[in-house]
Amino acid sequence: MPGLERAKDGQRRRANSVRGRLVLLTISLLVPALLSMGFLLARADRESRGQLYQQLVTTARALSGAVDRQAATGISVAETLATDQALINGDWAAFHARALRAMHNRSGWIVVADANGQQVLNTRVPYGSPLPRIKRMPDEARAYAAGRSKVSDLLEGPVAGKPVITVGTPITVQGQFYVLSYVVDSASFTSVFRQQLVPDRWVATLLDNKRRVIARSRLNDKFTGALASKDMEENLRRSTEGVNKSVSLEGVPTMVAYTRSPQTGWTLVVAIPRDELASTVNRAVAVGTGVFLLLLGLGIWLALVYSGRINQDMRRLVHDASAIGRGEPLPPAPGDSLEEIAAVHDALRTASQELQAREERQGVMINELNHRVKNTLATVQALARQTFAKTEGAPLNVFTERLVALSGAHDLLTRTGWREADMAALIEASLGAHVDRVDRSGPAVALAPHTAVGLSMVFHELATNSAKYGALSAPNGRVELTWRRDPLTDTLSFVWRDVGGPPVTPPTTPGFGTRLIESSIRREQKGEARFDFQVDGLIFEASLPLPDAVRWTNPL
Repeated sequence: MPGLERAKDGQRRRANSVRGRLVLLTISLLVPALLSMGFLLARADRESRGQLYQQLVTTARALSGAVDRQAATGISVAETLATDQALINGDWAAFHARALRAMHNRSGWIVVADANGQQVLNTRVPYGSPLPRIKRMPDEARAYAAGRSKVSDLLEGPVAGKPVITVGTPITVQGQFYVLSYVVDSASFTSVFRQQLVPDRWVATLLDNKRRVIARSRLNDKFTGALASKDMEENLRRSTEGVNKSVSLEGVPTMVAYTRSPQTGWTLVVAIPRDELASTVNRAVAVGTGVFLLLLGLGIWLALVYSGRINQDMRRLVHDASAIGRGEPLPPAPGDSLEEIAAVHDALRTASQELQAREERQGVMINELNHRVKNTLATVQALARQTFAKTEGAPLNVFTERLVALSGAHDLLTRTGWREADMAALIEASLGAHVDRVDRSGPAVALAPHTAVGLSMVFHELATNSAKYGALSAPNGRVELTWRRDPLTDTLSFVWRDVGGPPVTPPTTPGFGTRLIESSIRREQKGEARFDFQVDGLIFEASLPLPDAVRWTNPL
């Protein structure tokens, strides 16, 4: 398909241009930078992930420490109240009043229960109100029996009617075993998350020893008391601290950092959605890609700018080469030219000056040669005049006219330094006095010297024969001469047609002029010639190849 081939050829030319090569050079320089940037981005991704994981662990540790401090505060409150004198004396009403005052600025309340779990006192309700019996867990019973304070796991408060955490310490009142507990709403632990400024997209969760949710930074009321996800339980079975993949209670894939408190046994979990991690990485990649594209665009723009400058200098060199071909002198290189192109321009300028000097010397030699050729032809003409002086007929005039035609071709070639002769000018010079009676039509064709000399004799003989026997011998006779050049075969063809002359009778034997014409066309020019002696006038057709050195023609 010609269109596709032209498009491909255009692409090849653009790729092989200075501009295309500079763009490719820019891209080739930036590709290693892109690979390095990709390596750095991958390394930065690993480092950023490591830093983020470390931040998750650090946050989990900080939150766990804050929870431990809050639990320690509860233990301190319980153990301090356990030394109250009213409590030791068994004055429950007085202790109730004093405990209420102690809890005035606190979110919790005080509960005292006997060895069977029966609540004796609860500051959440007025003193003397009926109180329920609570069930103690085995680990709490063991701790109290050993005389240690104990922080419970998540419990359902029978009086408060909501999830609570108790901090109990064993006491003896008038010889009887009791447990004084500082009780807080499990939701109070969410204040720890707010104080530590947990990011909005992160989720902090506090789990008890049974993997139940005590408090949560998001949707606390919905998930309090819920069990941790299966994969989170698996993570906690493997280690007490770490970073792993998990799935949140909402079903969102997350990356979690967790740490277990040695004081309470509770686990603090900090989770971040995995898409947040991906977006963080994607932002880094986007920034890196943006920087690369910016550098690529800047590099290509600079390549186009500099290539425009180089192309401008290259066009100057093309103009210089064309000027040399026309024989014009070259000016000095512009001051803003590139150093290398200026060097080429200087070399072309030096070559142009040398060529001009050679042409001048060659012109002098050609003029001298032409002068000597004319002198030689004049000598030949004088010898012919002396030789044919006593010969009957007009052989001297015929010979002289042939020398004049040959001299005219030499004059034309001398004007162009023997490089070429124009077809129309050659015909005009060869026809001599008959030129006004020959109608000429054809394009401008440059003839090589050898072809010009041969055709000058051909046109002279055709005009001479026509003046003797053909159209030019009649008062109203004319000649039509047309020629054309085939650009595909580079062949010159012409037709000589006599019009308005006397009736023509084919000759019985070819004359000297006919033989000269055929010899010049067929033997010297390697062409074809045909004489057609029609009754109303001669038609002569010839075609001959143009030498390879002649490759241009201008239309009329």
